[in-house]
This record gives sequence, structure tokens and C-alpha cells, in this order.
Amino acid sequence: MLPLHPLLLNIPLLAGLFGCGGTEPTAPPPPDPTVHVRGGVVVPGKAEGRVLPDGRTLVVGARADAPEVASCVTLFHVDLGDASDWVARGGSAPDTAVAFSPNGRWVAVGTFRGDVLVVDAWSGAVRARRTLPEALVRVVRWSSDGASLYVGVQSPDGELVSLDPADLHTKATLRLSEHVGSSAPPAADDVYGMYTLPAAYAVEELPGGDLLVSAVHGWNTSDGRKNASRLLRLRPGAEGFEQVAAWPADEAVDAVFGALAVDPAEGRVAVSIRRSADGPAPADLPVDGVQVLDARLVPQRSVRYPVLQPHFDSVFVWEALGLRGHAVVAGMGDGRVAIDRPGVRHIEPVGAPVVSGGVPIAASVGHLTVADDLVVAITSRTNIPYGVESPDLRPPAPHPGENRVWGWRTVGTGLQLAFTFAGPYDLQGLTVRGREAVVGAGPRQTDTRTDLFGMLAFDLDADGDDPLSAVCPTEGPVFWRHDLAADGRIAAIEIPYRADDAVRGAYRLTVMR
Repeated sequence: MLPLHPLLLNIPLLAGLFGCGGTEPTAPPPPDPTVHVRGGVVVPGKAEGRVLPDGRTLVVGARADAPEVASCVTLFHVDLGDASDWVARGGSAPDTAVAFSPNGRWVAVGTFRGDVLVVDAWSGAVRARRTLPEALVRVVRWSSDGASLYVGVQSPDGELVSLDPADLHTKATLRLSEHVGSSAPPAADDVYGMYTLPAAYAVEELPGGDLLVSAVHGWNTSDGRKNASRLLRLRPGAEGFEQVAAWPADEAVDAVFGALAVDPAEGRVAVSIRRSADGPAPADLPVDGVQVLDARLVPQRSVRYPVLQPHFDSVFVWEALGLRGHAVVAGMGDGRVAIDRPGVRHIEPVGAPVVSGGVPIAASVGHLTVADDLVVAITSRTNIPYGVESPDLRPPAPHPGENRVWGWRTVGTGLQLAFTFAGPYDLQGLTVRGREAVVGAGPRQTDTRTDLFGMLAFDLDADGDDPLSAVCPTEGPVFWRHDLAADGRIAAIEIPYRADDAVRGAYRLTVMR
């Protein structure tokens, strides 16, 4: 079974938070030859096109001699500080959020130490930088007009902050602890204690400028584990955030909310629901499932999924969630993808358990999105369900559906496979924009190869052919959150990794084209 998100668990580790280092951009050394990149070519010196930080020029346009699988040119790196101690002491990959501005001119980054940066998305020059105290940045979102940067943090007050992207001064602040409560700050040596604080876990902008915000809190008390979550519809204004609607309407619910999916055309919202609190769950709440609401946050219907016994004792839906019209599409920790319309369900068991060497193995569906008529998802590396006798046993063989990118067309009430990709990469996160998707590549568990780090780009119109359109290497593995600009630039977060009893690599923003 897919491991629970840190919000759901409190696992003390010996580590602390350390200050951030310099943030000056650095350009990689320019290679000599002309290189093909996605949708264009990079030529030495200045020419008609976009001059890059290393002095070469990007010329965009199709070329008859372009290779089937292109490469990328790295525009710049921006150092995000020293995260090696965090990684060395056993902490998870440092949580980091990144987002291009709507016009593609800027890229915003929020780090696990509370640093917020806005940098030029072509040169890497730092426009503004600020540190939010006692905070881990969960999400950064630009307003559709680019005039505001919304930052959701995990902190004692769990703030949602509206910042001016020009200099990052505060325009408005909302303490989500007023909705989901607060808890004691963690001990200095408890890395995962940060995850027991209230948080703005997800922020989405709705048509017209209202914000949909998921306020989440899971913490430990002397009376046991507690949960509190609430979904808010907020209207940003000169006086702050005005609450337009909320679900539940009166108070927080005893659960932990995960991904948000929004269908602006239909005015529907879906949220995945988990629970780690002690005691019985609320009977009317679709724990381990999905709640569908209308734009006023009035519940429309609940979607519950059967437990895949005997290997699993619950269902896990977290980041893999999408909406298309009346259909709810979800990816589960047990390896299933389900599309649900009222009264009709279709299941794709892409990573569901199979038995190998007498041991059940699975490949979780951790990320999924709906892009027009397509459903795109990725499966994880092979895992062993927690329900077996020896969950720490090394899988005897890879699951046939592990580490794949999947694309289905929505046909009738079901899904029809459009493409799939399998390679040697350990996949990390999924970002879709238009008809292109990018997926990160992180450290492999089965060997010590470091030549597979980077970003992979996919053509969503591949229609049965190999959808891989570009391989964009990085020096280190990338975090699962990344972003994609309309013109094809990729913003990735490189993170340190452990190898040979040492920490290698850098914690930095890397932008590629």
C-alpha cells in the first residue's frame, strides 16, 4: 500500500531546519555544437530568436532534420540553500513548490524553510526574495492576471498569504488555524513535526478570481491522534480574504483533505479524503474516497471505492484526482484507476497486485490529471502491500505496470488506452499543459545509476506511438512538483540524494527549454 502522506503520520527524526544560502543564478557552461531542442534549435551566438543566458540563441520552429526524441537546453540554476543535512539525517525530499507566472515572464518558488523567491524565468535573476517565519511552503499559485502570488504554508497558524510578486510585500493574510485549529510547534530535533501543524494544502483559482483553499490539520495529543479539515471559497479584496462559502458549512470535519480537482465549465469541485485520527470516522464522510461539490461547496455526491482484499485493508487516493463533466477519475495506492459517473464505474487495474515468487507486488498510481479528452497518469516503482507478512521484503521482480506513463481517451463510460511509456526511469510527479506532459526522474532503488535524473517530456497526441518527445537530463534527481510554461519551458527542483553513505547533489531551481 502507498505510504501515508506526512500530514497523516508523525514520524520523529533527528534533524533541524537550517538557513538558506545564496540565490544568484548560474548558467551552465555552453556546449559547442548546435543542438536540437523541443520544437526548435539552439545555435551558437546571437541570431533571430531568444538570446539565452549563455550567449546562444533559441530559434523556435519545426525542422525537418529534428530527431524523434529531442534534448533540452538548461537556461539557468538558482541555488535554494543547503539541504544536505536534512537529507543526511533521513528527512524526506525537501518539500518545494514552483509555478510560472501566467505570462511566463517569472517563476515563483517556495521552499521547505519558508523561503519565497520570484525570479526572471529566462535569465534566473532574482527579482524578490522573502522568508516566511516558522513556515514550510506548501503551494505557490499566481492569480490569473499575475498581480498576486498566493502562498499556502504549513505553520503554527497555517496561513494563506497574498503577496505582491514585485517585492513580496504582504497584501493579505488568512490564518487557517481559525478554521482547523492550531497545535504546539514541534521540537527542534523533530523534522516531521512540521507536518503536524495546520496547512493550506491546496489552492486553486476559480473563474472570476475566487480561491478554493483546502485547510488541513493532523496532529497528536495526549488523547490520541486528531484530524481537522475544511474547504473554503475565498474572495481576495483590498481588505483581505472574504469567505464566500465553506464545506462543511459550520465547522471543520474529522478528516484530512488531499487533492483538489476543479471543472470550471461544469462548476464542480472534487476533493480526496483520508483520515488518520483515532476513533470511528464520521458515518456520512467518504473516507478513502472522494467528495464532489458544486461551486457553492454544496455536496452533490460521494464516491467510495471497494478495498482490494486480501492484500489491502483500505483505499488510498491522494494526489491522483481529476474531473471531466460528471465523471470523477481517481488513481489509487493499490494500482487501480477508476472513472465514475453516477451509477457507472470503469476500472483499469494498471498497477494492481500480481503474485511473483509467491509474493504480491503492486505499483501505486500516485499522480493523475484530466486533460480535455485524455486521462494521464503515472505509476510508481514496485512495492509490496502492507497487508502481507513481510512488507519490508524486497520485491522478487518488477511489477509489469511499474514506472509507466499512461494515457487514456474517455470513450463512452470507460477509458480506452491511447499510449503508454515504460523506460529505465524512476518517475516523479506529473505536470500537463495543453497537449504536452512532463514527468520528473529521480533516484532509482534497484541500482546506483545517476545518469537517469532529469525531466521527460511527452506528446499527448502520440496516438499509440511512443509518446516520449524529449529527455532533459539534470545533475541531480528532481522533486515531484514541477511546472510547465506555455512555450515549453520546464521548471524543476533538483534535490540532494544519498549515495555511498554521502549526500550528493544540490538543492536548486533549474529551468530548461
